[in-house]
Amino acid sequence: MEKVMKKTVLHLSREAAFVLLTVALAVLLPQILHGAGILLGVGGKLGQMLLPMYLPVLLLALYRGVVPAAVAGLLSPLVSFALTGMPQQTLLPYITLELIATGLFAGVIFKAKPPAVLRVLLVQLAAKAVRLIAFGVALYAANGTLQASALFAGVVTSVPGVLIQLLVLSYLIVKKEKCNV
Repeated sequence: MEKVMKKTVLHLSREAAFVLLTVALAVLLPQILHGAGILLGVGGKLGQMLLPMYLPVLLLALYRGVVPAAVAGLLSPLVSFALTGMPQQTLLPYITLELIATGLFAGVIFKAKPPAVLRVLLVQLAAKAVRLIAFGVALYAANGTLQASALFAGVVTSVPGVLIQLLVLSYLIVKKEKCNV
């Protein structure tokens, strides 16, 4: 019994370490891109374009599974906001929901058998759908005081980040599956 408990504690400690590392990366990467954007004269646009919080959560889902990725998806934007004020407070609930959904969907869908590109695309579409539904509910509840155009502009702006995720994760899925065979 004691051996099982030690093994369980070690496993939970390892998972917690992976979650903390993922959260740290999801906080640090946007700051690096924000700094680079200022140097390049584009301000915060690089972060909006490249979606730096999403890649660490997706990688965690690929290598550690659903629960750690969903937890990291929840904590990453909250910790980032607490430490840096980013993402903007008005976007925080939507990004948080989308990142949780990203971790959940990726942890499940990445294990499926369709082509890797299709799996990554399904994760992205499902997570964006969660964000759009949450925003739609908020828009309805706010009686039109929220601007839907801001959400859709953000979706269009993020296309380069979505494409990077598609390429990087598809490659890593294929690579991982070759190693597991």
